[in-house]
Amino acid sequence: MLAKALSSSSAWDRSAALDFLRLLPEDVPKLLDLLVDLSLSSGWTLPAREAIRSARKEIDPSQFARVALECLSNGDAEDYLRLADVLAEVEAWEALSAVIGRAAESGDPGIRGVSRSYTESHGGMLP
Repeated sequence: MLAKALSSSSAWDRSAALDFLRLLPEDVPKLLDLLVDLSLSSGWTLPAREAIRSARKEIDPSQFARVALECLSNGDAEDYLRLADVLAEVEAWEALSAVIGRAAESGDPGIRGVSRSYTESHGGMLP
């Protein structure tokens, strides 16, 4: 039911699901792919981030990295920046390291810039 609400075109359904997950985060790890995808949508970045943050201790770091990289398969510099922001805020260092590594290999100078910026600002936290 939560997955359906998060995927819905109804803003009310999405908002209600995100509020529910923020308050009762046990389902966040199972819905991480949808939440990370929503965090790339400008209107949903903050509520999705709050839901992810509420369960950050329960999310397997390797799962987080895998999901993050899958969501960026067709990402632009803004997507990389937005996701790197989310990952840094929720202290998902392994996932942030994977995103920065992928960004560094990009042919897009804007995406490589995200890698440089986050390596400089968060390099000490990365595995």
